[in-house]
Parts: sequence; structure tokens; C-alpha cells
Amino acid sequence: MRYKRINDLINENNFNFVGLNNKKELITLLNLLENVNPCEQEYEIDKDTLVILYYLKLNLFNFKKIYPLNVKVQIIGLPISISEKGYFGDVDSVLNIINKRKGLKILLNSDYEFKRGGRTLSTFVFENKFTSFNEYLNSLRSPYRRRINKALNKREKLKIIKLENYNFDEKHYKLYLSIMERTNNPLEILNVDYFRNYDAEIYEFNDINSHETVAFIQLKEINKKLYFLFGGFHKENNEKYDIYFNMLLKIIEIGIEKNIDIIEFGQTAEESKLKIGCKEKFKYLYVHHSNPILNIIIQGLLPIFSYKPYNIKHHVFKK
Repeated sequence: MRYKRINDLINENNFNFVGLNNKKELITLLNLLENVNPCEQEYEIDKDTLVILYYLKLNLFNFKKIYPLNVKVQIIGLPISISEKGYFGDVDSVLNIINKRKGLKILLNSDYEFKRGGRTLSTFVFENKFTSFNEYLNSLRSPYRRRINKALNKREKLKIIKLENYNFDEKHYKLYLSIMERTNNPLEILNVDYFRNYDAEIYEFNDINSHETVAFIQLKEINKKLYFLFGGFHKENNEKYDIYFNMLLKIIEIGIEKNIDIIEFGQTAEESKLKIGCKEKFKYLYVHHSNPILNIIIQGLLPIFSYKPYNIKHHVFKK
């Protein structure tokens, strides 16, 4: 059965959300996105299997620097650019739902490696074993500690404060858009109402002298796990404040203060995230076209156009 609204699905079905520990958080997010990011969201269920999808124009050669091929596709995923998957339940049932749909479908961010699939952007996770930020700093090998201390010295130029969501304004939103304009792997672009209405924490970075807002981060805590959702800064400010590194370090500091177990830093910026102590976690994709000939061609070419994992090892910690 197919639904346009998550509440309609819930009201008409006793759906169990198999494998999901944060049902309430998911429903709240999907309800919000239906209003602030309408992109033909759709939900399809079969017994205890749920598939969340939306429509988007996507460059099929996303991970190759060649002429882009932009086509409208059905994305199986959450209609927000984070590294969580958009399905719940048995994988075979998920594939059965996908394969029956007409047109081109792309499933993103699975933890399951599909037989005829490929890789999408890896995500990067930080395992928190520390009781204080100083303990974290002291655990670093000297080359990485020097790099981080260099960034922290520039943080003295900044005042970081927690922002009430309703105070998220156009200057913050322009910082977010600046990131989206520079990204090599864009999906959907959220509007300002998402930031004002989603129940997440936002921290802004202000110049201590001019009081100019130069960056922000948006974080969400769920079940002892902290998610770095979005942030923003202008490229020209990066060197002056070492702003991106300081955004990442502030997230670690907040996570330690909250006694978080895992910080999910999301996708992209592999080198920076690995150099602060994150681990790479592979994510997988599956592509299917309802035309059998096109499907054979697409699935055959998929390994060539898949994301290539970061291939440098960083030994960040002393032990």
C-alpha cells in the first residue's frame, strides 16, 4: 500500500517499524519534511516492511568528474541529506517493493551490501571513550594534536553560543546555502523553516570582536547518539578561523559533555573527520530500472560509477 502522509499510514495500519528504536523521532521528522520540504514524498508498506521515497533530479555520474547526466529519479531514503537509510524491515521485501515500481529507483545509505549494487558516500563516526575534552586532546598522537591545537588557537577569535531555533535567520541560512553551493554531491536543499521548526540544537560561531556570525552547526541527540545534521560557513572565513576544523572539534566537545556514546558526523570531508579520530563506515546503494535492458546496463556499470572510499590510514590516537 502507498501513502502520501506518514500519519495516514500510521492511522490505517498497525505498522511495527521493525529494527527502529526511535519511531517517534522518525515520525516527527517526516511530518515536518512533508510541510517544509515537499518533494513528492511517498511511503510504501508490505506487512512489516516500510520504504520511504521521494523524487529528485540527480546527476547519475555524481562520483565521476565527467559531463553530468541529470535525470528525475525515485530516491529511497529520508528526504533530507543525512546518512540514515530510508527503509525498515526485511531487505528482500524492500527490494521486492522497489523492483515492482516503474522507472529508475536509487536506494541510498544502506548498511547492507547488495549483490548487484555499489557504494555511496561513506559516513564517519566518532566513538566517545572520554570523560573530558582535555582527555581527548591528551589521547592524540603529537602530529594530530598539533593540528588540532592550531585550530583551537584560532577559536580564541570566536564566541560560540547556543541559538534558539526561532532565531535562525537569513544570515544563518546563507551560511547553509554557501555549503550547498560548494558541495560535489548535492541532493535536496532545505528551506529556512526546517531549521526553525526541527527540534535540534543549533550553535552559532561569532567573531568575538565584530560579533559577525561566521558559522553554525545543527545537532540532534537520539538514544545516546549525537548526529551532526547540517552546518554552514563562507569559504573565505575558513582560513581566518580554521572554521571547519573548529566546528568539528566543538561537536566532539559537546558530545563528550553530554556523555554521548557515538557521534555521527555524516558524509563528505573524509580527511578532516578522520584526522580528529573518526572511523569510516561504508554505505551502500542499489539501483533498479523497470526496463529490463536498461536495468542490466545500469547495474553492470554501477561499480565503475560508485563512490571510492578514502584510502589513507590515519593513526590518530596513541593507543
